[in-house]
Amino acid sequence: MGHCRGRGRRGTAGKVRWTAGVLEEHAEAVEADLRRYYGTDLLDLHRGILSWRQVRVLIEHLPPESATVTALRNAADDADLDAEADRSDPSQGCWSQTELLLAQLTDAVSHLAHLYTLVNTNGGTRPEPPQPVPRPGIRRTPARSRMTPDTAETLFQIINGTAPTPP
Repeated sequence: MGHCRGRGRRGTAGKVRWTAGVLEEHAEAVEADLRRYYGTDLLDLHRGILSWRQVRVLIEHLPPESATVTALRNAADDADLDAEADRSDPSQGCWSQTELLLAQLTDAVSHLAHLYTLVNTNGGTRPEPPQPVPRPGIRRTPARSRMTPDTAETLFQIINGTAPTPP
């Protein structure tokens, strides 16, 4: 996927192969985006007006909300997303600042709704906390295991200074 857009590919053949793959999988999105953002016809590639390099550069610089970048992001599997997260700087992710702020806002509202539910739940099972909106270029944190009641009691005793002294 290369930073959602093919960056980081080595060698001309790899770049052309990546561009051809994007066109094969997402031709309509690329065609629409080239027309919308650049006023360029994708058929210009076949007419010899655009080179493979030019098409790749145009695709790589499409905005995060474009149909092509969205399709690439949606088509990425977990392994690609994890590998991308390892290589990338979250501040250089495939979302715009606005999208990242909206994800943060969504997470905050979900968290507040969860707290409201907890406060107004009497007994019974407690609802699980909401999962944050996944963000490109940011590693997903694995779920932490819950503390057992025995471990919680021991920790409580240690904090309060009432833990038995070890033999």
